Amino acid sequence: MGDQENDHFFAALQRLSPELQEKIQFLTENPPLPVWPEQTRGVPNLCLRSALFSVIQRGRRKAVKGEVLAAIKGLSIRYTGWRLDQGDFDVLVHALHLVSLQQQSSTDRYVQFTAKGFLRAIGRSSGKSGREWLKDSFRRLTASAVEIKIETPVGYKTEIFTYAGSLVEEFYYTDSDHRYFLKINPKFANLFDAGWTQLQWQQRLQLKTDLAKWLHGFYASHRTPYPLKVVTLKQLCGSDCGRLSDYRGKLRYALAELVDIQILASWIIDQDDRVHVHKQEAKLF
Repeated sequence: MGDQENDHFFAALQRLSPELQEKIQFLTENPPLPVWPEQTRGVPNLCLRSALFSVIQRGRRKAVKGEVLAAIKGLSIRYTGWRLDQGDFDVLVHALHLVSLQQQSSTDRYVQFTAKGFLRAIGRSSGKSGREWLKDSFRRLTASAVEIKIETPVGYKTEIFTYAGSLVEEFYYTDSDHRYFLKINPKFANLFDAGWTQLQWQQRLQLKTDLAKWLHGFYASHRTPYPLKVVTLKQLCGSDCGRLSDYRGKLRYALAELVDIQILASWIIDQDDRVHVHKQEAKLF
């Protein structure tokens, strides 16, 4: 927007009522998230097509500084902080869901919830250990520094969108009733503009392994998944499995999980070590 257009915009804004001016200012500073059905969860595709939320074996989480994460072509992610896993993914995605629900009836910048209700919603135990795990996850999401560059083809040109910041801006916690007051980074809503997917939440909660959960999101973000080499999937999901042969075994088990709960209709690994999958056709009710 040029200087002259800016002047016209602000002149028009001044003619509005103070209440309307305040609302426009709020929406400018806090762009709304998309709205999705209750049984799904909206997720920016960059979270599903990269190693931002990795498949990390228990006890192997590490802190990194400015590490470039594996991602599909056109997406670049540099990360600083404790590495995030699929558990952290569940926490962020459900927090986004609560924000999306609240924004439809309130302009409060903070979403409120109890640890017990939140943990149950993501399929976790709501006891003391679960509450401590949840607080640790919010600490990781708040202390993270993510630098994202997305290249999007627009006509004959390529638009580049960049984002830098944490995923959760801040949170408060009351020990008496285990209640959270949480604020998502307002700029996070812009990441949906580069493409997003509705995940079937109950399907995800049925999955047992983190690799199956990552694959669920990855394939959900593609209408017709294209074949990828086993080593490419290993890199994209951020697996810390040492040998490729060991990872291939885990991959077979995870793909079988997706067939068992009818996310995939079938899959094969061909002689060139490429994974072909066929998604289950959506049922019409």
